[in-house]
Amino acid sequence: MYTARLQENIGKILHGRYTLVAAIGQGASGDVYLAQDLSLGRKVAIKLLHSSLAGDAFFLKRFQSEAKSAASLNHPNIMRVFDWGEAESTPYLVLEYLAGGSLREYLNTGELLTEPQAASLMLQVAQGLSYAHGRGYVHRDIKPANLLFDDEARIRIADFGLARALSEAAWTEPVGTLMGTARYASPEQALAKESDRSSDVYSLGLVIHEALLGYLPFTGDTTVSLLMARIHKDVEVPEQTGALKPLIEACLKLSAEERISSTDLVSQLEKLVRVLDPPTPLSVSGPSPMVADENGDLTEIGEIPQQPRSSSASQSESGSAEETKTDLKPAIPVVPDLLAAPLEVAGEPFQKGKPLRQHRRSARGTKRRALWIAVVVAIILALIAALSLARVPQKLYSVAFSTKVPLVVGDSLSNAESAIKSAHLSVGGVSYSYSSSVKKGLVSSETPKNGTTLSRGKPVSIVVSKGPAPVSIPSLVGLSESAAQNKLKLLGLVPVVEESYSETAPVGQVIGASPSSGTVNVGTKITLTVSKGPAPRKVPNLVGESAANAVTQLKALELVPSESKDFSTTVPAGNVISQQQAAGSLVERGSTVSFVVSKGPQMVTVPNVIGDTLQQAEATLNQAGLTVGSVYTYFGSSIVVATNPRAGSSVQIGSPVEIVTG
Repeated sequence: MYTARLQENIGKILHGRYTLVAAIGQGASGDVYLAQDLSLGRKVAIKLLHSSLAGDAFFLKRFQSEAKSAASLNHPNIMRVFDWGEAESTPYLVLEYLAGGSLREYLNTGELLTEPQAASLMLQVAQGLSYAHGRGYVHRDIKPANLLFDDEARIRIADFGLARALSEAAWTEPVGTLMGTARYASPEQALAKESDRSSDVYSLGLVIHEALLGYLPFTGDTTVSLLMARIHKDVEVPEQTGALKPLIEACLKLSAEERISSTDLVSQLEKLVRVLDPPTPLSVSGPSPMVADENGDLTEIGEIPQQPRSSSASQSESGSAEETKTDLKPAIPVVPDLLAAPLEVAGEPFQKGKPLRQHRRSARGTKRRALWIAVVVAIILALIAALSLARVPQKLYSVAFSTKVPLVVGDSLSNAESAIKSAHLSVGGVSYSYSSSVKKGLVSSETPKNGTTLSRGKPVSIVVSKGPAPVSIPSLVGLSESAAQNKLKLLGLVPVVEESYSETAPVGQVIGASPSSGTVNVGTKITLTVSKGPAPRKVPNLVGESAANAVTQLKALELVPSESKDFSTTVPAGNVISQQQAAGSLVERGSTVSFVVSKGPQMVTVPNVIGDTLQQAEATLNQAGLTVGSVYTYFGSSIVVATNPRAGSSVQIGSPVEIVTG
């Protein structure tokens, strides 16, 4: 379904020259329209780049440079770039209009290329790449969607130069487009390295592999896994690719240095196509310009009428007015002038000196012959005139009593009625219908189609767009954010994202929508409430609490307790001494909170130092974690005779021990 943005542009005129007639596609970088070049009177394709690029000054500078460069490429297998510019701050390209569609569209029908067809197509693309590579250009985005057919099934490479400008722009591609490009990326592109000519050759090898077999090499559930599989080894090409197998393998080498060059590829393919059977013609029928009919379904519009050329344009292409005039008179055969030949009398040339009587006698026969010749010539001229006049009534009838239906799709109702009446036709029924591609109030279809020849006065029925039909809001709760946004965008609705904590929904899942149901107009904003996951937890103050209370509090908050123990002379045994996460700090649900529980003071046993010298006793007590308290000496001796507390007593570590010597 075309988005609301597409149908808003129908009927616009860019720079007073290009009229946007119909939307014909959406690409990774912009929307494509069939347009009429009012100056040269020809069809062109207009690519309006995404509006998000308009504010990127660096991109616009690069875009201008690349557009000029691409316009200089002149090769039968490269799409021509005619013009470029900006309209309402939106950059656009004016391109050659190719009516055969893309290779992507052809493959999407389920058809595959035969070996001769694939060789011929590969040769055409390789010739275009070789030409561009020889002039220093690298495409960087060879894929089926960028290989377009003309109406004779000749291939053209599209978007030359645009990939580089986009790669350096600060923008986000629409959902799904990056994936389409990445599937044909070379190993160096997958690793975010610099692309070169060999990258184009690798991508071409992938395209031909898919065109022959219907799938790309390697497997993976996601594009990332597919790319990761591609960066480790050469591609093993199946035997079903036939004579193209060695060339595809040469394109799909892991090492860029080992890949075949585009020039050598052309040389090898030219040899190959000479020995293969001639390819059967491809049945290509690209997307015609489409608008919505009265049922809201897409339908084809007819031929675009050629606009009158300006005098300057006409002269520049067709020469002066005198050179282009056409003589409409019937052609008359040239009859030899009877008087141009020497006068004969009785079959003999007139001679001076001969008696006139003789000449007169001979002249009688000559006059009779001249009379007969004149009669015959008159009859011939009369027949020619009669035949010419016999054809005139039919031509006059055709000109005077028939006319062609003008193109009024995209016009306002009043302009459409004026155009139909100016073509000497009458306005038949006027009905109104929803259309997703034509702006409200403009003509969305006409019957018969434009270009149809009708007798004068015949009716032409027109359908006026009521704009896009209202759409039903889909069920969104439980979807991922990206899936919900895509669903809304496909319906022409505008997603607005808000985030909220949820104890049950994972991060990124939609937990609510407003409005959540019913029917709304295209362009309506739908607010999506997306889960941020569970709310953070505030860590409680556990210090001084019993270990059991600390565990209970943490589990109630769905936090994980982690307990360790240590001695404390200040905190009673069994109570929390300290905690690792500060009280009041925020942590995620399920986080571990560590705390230390008191074992009470550490106790030691007083060692037996009786009989030791004072110095020895002090050393032994210190080693046991005790200190020497008061020392009482009797009789001047330094030998320990008693301690207080006594040896074998249990005391707190660090306690003083009194010593008695004597």
